[in-house]
Amino acid sequence: MKQATLRSRLVLGFCLVTVPLVVLVLWNNLYATKVVHSQVAQSNQNLLTMYVNDMDKALKETENYLYKTAEQDQAVLSLGQYPRDSWEYYLAKTQTVNGLFLNTNYYEAADVLFAYSAPYGDLFVAPQQSVSYERKHAIEDKLAGLFRGEPEGSPFYARWNVVELDGQYGLLRVVDTNYRSRVGAWVDLNRLMQPLHLLTRDGKGEAVLLDKEGRPISGADGDLKEKLAKLEPKAERDDPGAAAYNIVKLGQRYLLVGRQSGAADMSLLLLLPESSLLERLPYFRILTYWVPGAAAVLLIVYLIFLQRSIVRPIHRLIRGMRRVRSGDLSARLEDGKLVEFVTISETFNGMATQIEHLKIDIYEEQIRTQKAELKHLQAQIHPHFFMNSLNIVYHLAQIRSYDIIQSLALHLVRYFRYATRTQVGSLTMKEEMDHIRDYLSIQKYRFPEAMEFAIEVDPALEGFELPPLTVQPLVENAMVHGFTYRGDSAFRIAIRVFSESEEAGAPVCIEVADNGKGFAEDRIDALRERVHAAEPDDGHVGLWNVVRRCRLYYKENVKMSFGASEPAGAKVTLYLPRKS
Repeated sequence: MKQATLRSRLVLGFCLVTVPLVVLVLWNNLYATKVVHSQVAQSNQNLLTMYVNDMDKALKETENYLYKTAEQDQAVLSLGQYPRDSWEYYLAKTQTVNGLFLNTNYYEAADVLFAYSAPYGDLFVAPQQSVSYERKHAIEDKLAGLFRGEPEGSPFYARWNVVELDGQYGLLRVVDTNYRSRVGAWVDLNRLMQPLHLLTRDGKGEAVLLDKEGRPISGADGDLKEKLAKLEPKAERDDPGAAAYNIVKLGQRYLLVGRQSGAADMSLLLLLPESSLLERLPYFRILTYWVPGAAAVLLIVYLIFLQRSIVRPIHRLIRGMRRVRSGDLSARLEDGKLVEFVTISETFNGMATQIEHLKIDIYEEQIRTQKAELKHLQAQIHPHFFMNSLNIVYHLAQIRSYDIIQSLALHLVRYFRYATRTQVGSLTMKEEMDHIRDYLSIQKYRFPEAMEFAIEVDPALEGFELPPLTVQPLVENAMVHGFTYRGDSAFRIAIRVFSESEEAGAPVCIEVADNGKGFAEDRIDALRERVHAAEPDDGHVGLWNVVRRCRLYYKENVKMSFGASEPAGAKVTLYLPRKS
């Protein structure tokens, strides 16, 4: 699992603080807007209810008057009973007109009260004083056309009807007396809406009447009518006890409340601009919409501040620690701007300096120890061959081979002069091979017919430096563990020094091969593990000694491999790195 970084934790902490605050601000603004909507809707719903109730009351009173007149007014009932040129018809007509004019004073909601004689098509009209002469005649023509088109018993005579006249709408109520006469009232909707228009004349709202199909019939200009025709409001409700309202968009956002009339098939709507309701709240709402962006900008500034003040010094500290861990003790930290980071930098730099000095002291002590160990290991080789040499001289003296003893003594002198140079840290490959030639010559004096040897050195490697007595343990190992004499062929040791490849820096290979007993297959891996172990075991100390000394000398990894020689025997190869 990937571990969290300091930067991610700081960003997470910032988000845990700012995100809830941003959400709270947005929610508070939305909640405040909804509360204002609900309160304003409730207040205006009450206003609409009161006005619609007053309007329905006026229409009901007018309707009751019409019913009463149709049942009890003998003059109206007589309009269809007498001949048109009779005195009785003239009297009924006169009384009807007088009665209509008189009642216009009591039923001010009606713009026109009228009576109609069905047999003769006579229409008697009593308008309010506010109705113009042209408007009166237009209403008369409209009524005459309606009466001719609506037969007796039509639903037209059973309710208030919305009627259009010259682009304006009115309410028409006609009651049939069942005596071939009718009485009715015309209500101009624009005049009926005047009280609400007075309430909304400051431009903070619009009052609109809609018919049962939802078409505007009063209070809406042409532009508003087109917008209302396309309107598909989405209802928003608070708790069940609150008033219902719609938020609609007609160029700008409006709060819409409505009320159905109980007296006629129409509805009264009130459109209130949201901007006038919320006052400065829309600006605050717009501001809150910018809050997430401001929070993002603040987060960026916060991250830049953290990057410069905290994250970057910590990264420098981490890089310094990694350099020290990788072995670069020269790593130092720059002083930061904060007191805490200055203290950390001074402490780290002081600690790195102390570790560097301590490591140098330990390294120098290790060098002294390794030199002493190298000389000790080098000295351990001397007694090993010394006893064998004396044994050879003894046997030659027994057979009085003085010329051979003289030659052997010369080889022994060169051999021990080389072997006792413990103060020398390294020799060339040529010197080492001359020493091996002396050693093998001494061994050949011991086994003159049973042993042969050959030494082959790449001329380019004669100057290659290596620790003294590096190759001798390999040759001794071949003599001790591989020497056999079969009568038909002598024991042969071949020493070859060559480069592993032609590339620069390729290891130098010293190969010692014989035709003796060879290695068992199951022992090769065990031999490889023993010579490369940290400490020697009971066997093959000489080979382990070679690897150990070469590692101390070259300060690099040294390898030794074991294998079979062709056609028989063993092969040991030592790989030495080239010192730069």
